[in-house]
Amino acid sequence: MSEIHLIKAIALRYKEMPRNKRVASIREFAARSAADKRFIRRYFPDLYSEAFRSPKSGRCSGLTPPRARRAVPR
Repeated sequence: MSEIHLIKAIALRYKEMPRNKRVASIREFAARSAADKRFIRRYFPDLYSEAFRSPKSGRCSGLTPPRARRAVPR
């Protein structure tokens, strides 16, 4: 089996999983070693970004209270 076919087969297997199981599986695989993390990041960038999503700017994490609205004098 060629490398390209193997990568496509692995990607298909992960995409068929439910999202929460897929994210957990990718994180577990990447946590094994730095080489595994590089492998996932290089060959499956979409799965990697899904599993290790950075918080979106402008969204509250829920840990800090929302800022009070500024009073605008009229």
